[in-house]
Amino acid sequence: MQEFSSNTDLALRFRNYVILLDRLMREVEEELQQNQSVRNEWSEWHSNWKNAWLSPTGNSPSSHLKERFSVKRRLG
Repeated sequence: MQEFSSNTDLALRFRNYVILLDRLMREVEEELQQNQSVRNEWSEWHSNWKNAWLSPTGNSPSSHLKERFSVKRRLG
C-alpha cells in the first residue's frame, strides 16, 4: 500500500475523487433524464398507434391493413 507524505496529499486525492464521482453522477442523471423523455415519446406513439389500430371505424385507411394482417384471417 502506498504511503502518503502528509494528510494534505490524502485530502487532495479524496477531494479529486469526490469531484470525479460528482461529475459521473451528474452525467448519469442527465442520461437517465434523456432516456425518460425517449421512453415517454415512445409510449405516447405506441398508445396512439394502438388506439388507431384498434379503433372500430371501418372506413379508416388502415382497415385494409387490419384485414390483411389479421390473426383471425391467418387462423381461419
